[in-house]
Amino acid sequence: MKLPPLQSLRSFEAVARMRSVTRAADELCVSHSAVSHQIRKLEEWLGLSLVERNGRGIRLTEAGERYKIKVCEAFEMINGETELLRQREASPLVRVSCLPMFAVSWLMPQMHDFWGKHPEVQVAVQYWRATNTIDPSIVDVAVQHGNPGEFPDFVAMPLLEGVTIPVASPEYLERIDYKNLSDLTKLTLLHDEAKDFWRMWLRKASTEYDFDMSLAEAGPIYPDGNLTLAACLAGEGVALLPRGVVLSQLRAKTLVALSNIGIQEDKSYLLLTPTSRPVSRSALIFAQWMQSLPGTIKLGVPRR
Repeated sequence: MKLPPLQSLRSFEAVARMRSVTRAADELCVSHSAVSHQIRKLEEWLGLSLVERNGRGIRLTEAGERYKIKVCEAFEMINGETELLRQREASPLVRVSCLPMFAVSWLMPQMHDFWGKHPEVQVAVQYWRATNTIDPSIVDVAVQHGNPGEFPDFVAMPLLEGVTIPVASPEYLERIDYKNLSDLTKLTLLHDEAKDFWRMWLRKASTEYDFDMSLAEAGPIYPDGNLTLAACLAGEGVALLPRGVVLSQLRAKTLVALSNIGIQEDKSYLLLTPTSRPVSRSALIFAQWMQSLPGTIKLGVPRR
């Protein structure tokens, strides 16, 4: 491919678009004579005239008018694509990994606030279950439940309290005629992935209440927190759910807490960023936004 000198094309495009050598020179930040020189250079390269004087101004020849259409179109396409690339580079995609219930119950209902404040930042949210190992090479920001030492490949900052308490829908409790924890035997216990959590809670609560540990053996098991939460909201039973994650439901009274006795008080929902590579500006913006939301632990965001 043999093309004319780029600077000559750029000068012709500006002159043709603005119909003025002087205004083209101002836009290109060069002298009037420099622009005229580039136009002559392009005409010599093509072997035909593109611009001619018209009184005190200039006009395009027939060939110049025809050439203008394609040259201006090409520069406009280049400019448009360049701007898109610059925007993508300035705001790369932020890959966010979350536990399912955290994503659906806590994060997604608040994303409208983030997009309203930062429309230039692209965010992709994906589920990542607690049983899977998080790959720091493909995740920019993650939220997991546990202790910082469990995630050696990440900078871990507490985001939400991790305490888990028993909750149920008020309609369900009214239907069962629930009065207090002494009526726990009337309730269906909903299990999130395993029965261990209810066993832990019953052991802890047994210091105040005389519970039969076999209560934990009954009730349906759901494969993830989303289904457990959905069953609880639908009035299927009582579930052990993280207070920080379902805070909006507790405030709206679509769920009520049966007790303040909680388990997993030593754990938190952690905001994780990789240690093996720099964190992008967009990822930091997203992390800072999450920590600014109501109910979060205000300890700051890891910086590099």
